[in-house]
Amino acid sequence: MVNNAKTPIGIIYYEAYHDYEDKMLPRALKKKNMDLVLIPAEKQLDFYEIRERTKKCKIIYNDTICQPMLFESLELSKTLEEFGKKVINSSYSFFYQEDRWMFYLKCLEHGIPTPKTYLLHKETKYSKDAIKEVLKKNPLVLKGIFSDNAKLVEKVADYNNFLKKIKKISNKDKESPIIAQEYIQHENKSYRATMINYKLKQFTAKISKNWKQTGSEKEHFRLAKVNKYVKDLCERTARILGMPICGMDLIFNSGKWYIIEANSCPALNFIYEDEKRLIKILANYLYSECKKLK
Repeated sequence: MVNNAKTPIGIIYYEAYHDYEDKMLPRALKKKNMDLVLIPAEKQLDFYEIRERTKKCKIIYNDTICQPMLFESLELSKTLEEFGKKVINSSYSFFYQEDRWMFYLKCLEHGIPTPKTYLLHKETKYSKDAIKEVLKKNPLVLKGIFSDNAKLVEKVADYNNFLKKIKKISNKDKESPIIAQEYIQHENKSYRATMINYKLKQFTAKISKNWKQTGSEKEHFRLAKVNKYVKDLCERTARILGMPICGMDLIFNSGKWYIIEANSCPALNFIYEDEKRLIKILANYLYSECKKLK
């Protein structure tokens, strides 16, 4: 006897996305006979309503991708984790791995090549001499710890500019802590490794007229070849970070690769003609995770 019962999966998504169910991922999941339990990140939901709506779901996928709704959705993720659900990616992976400072500490702990990074405190007086000494060796990239699309990212080469840029970032976001990352020369070119189930599924070169690599439409993207070292490095890093689905930004300089940061809700449309393939891989992964816990 054939079992036609649908496999439930919870999806945290943007209600502002009109016709979300017509997007590529929901369509791919439905083709696998999955029942989508949609959880809009914008909607005010009662504790009991969330629990009742997701009671049959073992797996929840956070598909919110961008700020500011990503932060709203994280509260839903944490709530659902309290209910015993497995959330992909977990709230832990965001707050302890995508956090730019904690990412750096994890890289140090496991020997992952990444630029030297300093934690800055906005409310304290900076050591002028210490900052100047660092800037003698290299420019610094200032980043809000939870910055998105380089909105809180600035480059500085001298102390006066450092003070101005700190103020600029603080005015844009008064809450986010700030880090300073040593600037790695990269000729306005970086790379994005897209990971699904901890495996490298796409490696893309991002070329821009600006030193910032934001993933915007003004940049040019193309598939790039990847060697075994980089593949192994990305896959090992994904496992260390506990992020089965993520996008890693890399820079190559003077014969050395650096992982700059990892994003727990990666966009899959950098190469439009390859998006469908990635969506299929993602749907297969989510389906298999649901079946494991059924």
